[in-house]
Order: sequence, then structure tokens, then C-alpha cells
Amino acid sequence: MPWGLDVDLLTPAQRRALDDLLCAGGPRPPADDGLATRIRDLVEERTEAAAALRPVGARGLRLNKTALDALDCEGRYLDHLESRFAWTPPTVLGTLVHRGIELDHAGDRTVEVDEVVAQAWRDFAGAGDSAGAYLAELGGVEAHGLRADAGARIAEFRECFPPLLSHWPVRYEVKLTARLHDGAIELMGKPDLVFGAASATERRLLLVDLKTGRRSHRDRADMRFYALLATLKYRTVPWRVATYYLDEADWDAEDVDADALEAAVRGVADRAVTAARLTWAPPPPDALRLLAGPSCRWCGRAPTCPTKAEADAEWALRDA
Repeated sequence: MPWGLDVDLLTPAQRRALDDLLCAGGPRPPADDGLATRIRDLVEERTEAAAALRPVGARGLRLNKTALDALDCEGRYLDHLESRFAWTPPTVLGTLVHRGIELDHAGDRTVEVDEVVAQAWRDFAGAGDSAGAYLAELGGVEAHGLRADAGARIAEFRECFPPLLSHWPVRYEVKLTARLHDGAIELMGKPDLVFGAASATERRLLLVDLKTGRRSHRDRADMRFYALLATLKYRTVPWRVATYYLDEADWDAEDVDADALEAAVRGVADRAVTAARLTWAPPPPDALRLLAGPSCRWCGRAPTCPTKAEADAEWALRDA
């Protein structure tokens, strides 16, 4: 009975996740303190160029997954700096589902899904002024739709993911922070689920992000970023990272090794230099490196972006 579960009571999808993703009861790689130390030295070295761009007295760069993803396009990153966070139905849905799964874990799945969603909704409404204000503006039908969508995804998670029993070593939205170069650069992230605990002898940490939408080409890079943050925080390398797609009941997983961590360091360092330049010495608009793509949907600069206009024109010609 791995982790106290009676596997005969699991659905085939639950059993697959238990065996292939979580590898419950299976061996874990030995700890590698030397790799963790080397990665910490490497990230300090590779981010020196970005830190050197910081003007005297300027606030340090704060880079999370959203900021790093926005750096695919320099215009999108500047919009990210200029825009205040605003709730949308997809972000509310993700928050409700994540909180609902956490509550479901605490209650060993003994509470009806509708009650779980109702409590998640109350928790969201009380999370802060912006959340409460957004919910107050939602129409009845839209609010009911969000609750129904959240309930459907939580129910599907129950059917496809093994029960997260309350005694399991699972933590939710663990804050991972790395402060580099006396605060010139601060890296931050919060993976949705962290299984296991840091160990002196084994690499036991498994980091999982839950996705309510479609797959993205950035998902694996995002999880490598979380692996880097966990390595810097705990001084030990995680065993595995994964993105679990709720709509598919499937995942993309990667066992963490030196290559994955070094790739994360290179990506963070390169984007940190770009972020430093755009934040502390932004170039004129005609010198920005712009890239049209799916993120244009959320960019406030899209209506006046020449690259977006060119891309739209090309698509219009193809569809003509």
C-alpha cells in the first residue's frame, strides 16, 4: 500500500499517476550537494552582468515566472512593468481550482465538490480588496459559470489523480525566493504542489504545477525555473518537476539533472540582462525587439504594436 493507499480502489488514471508521475514508494536519487553548490555559484556568476546595470539607489529587479515569460517580447515586458494586475475569468478559475484541490486534500475528499467550491469562493473573496471587488462586479450567470467550471475540474482531478490524503507530504504554493547580488536581482516563484521534503541523503522533492488551460511551449522552462529556485532555497536538487494538465489528465515531467538546471540558469541570466536594460535604461520604441504571438491577447500595447499589425495582415492574406 504505497503511501497508505489501497491501489485496488484506484481508477486506471489514478493508478497511472501514482505509478508513473509520483512513483509512490519507489527509490529516489541520492543527494548531490556538489551539484547544488555548483548551480548556486553559476547563477551568481551568470547574473553579474544584469546586476551591474542597476543604477545607484534603484530598486532591484524582481523576476517571477510571469515576468520571465513576458520577456519573449520586449514590448510585452514593458507592458508588464506598466500594468497593474487585473483579475480575469481564467485567473479566477485557476485560483478557485488550486484552492479547491488544497481544501480537498485537507478533507481527504470527504466533502462534496459543491461545498469545496463554495469554500474556495469565500476564501478568494476574502483574500484581498482586488479579489473581493472583482467578484462583486461579476454578474450572476458569469459567477455561476466560474463555480461550475471550477467544480468540474476539481471533480475530474478527483477521478484522475490519486487521493491526496491528509497525511501525505504535500505542500501548496510554497514560496521560493532567491536574492542575488545584495538584492539587485530577486527571483521568485510558487509551484502549485510540492511533494516530499528536503533530505540530507536523497533528492525527494517533486514540484508540480496544475494547468487549467492548454499546453504552452514555455511550460517546461517554467518548471526548470522552479527547480532552480528550489535548489537555491533548499541547497538540494529536486528529484522531478512536472506540469499536470487538468483538462487532459496528463502531464509533462522531467527528472532534474545538471543539464536542466544549467539550461534554467542560462535562460534566467539572459532574460535578466534584457529585463535590466528595459527596466533601468529602456530603448526608444523603434529599437524594441517585438514578437507577435499568443501573449498579444494580454498586452496593452497590442493595439498600437507595428509587429502585431504586420502579423495580423499576414494572417488575413492567408485566410483570404
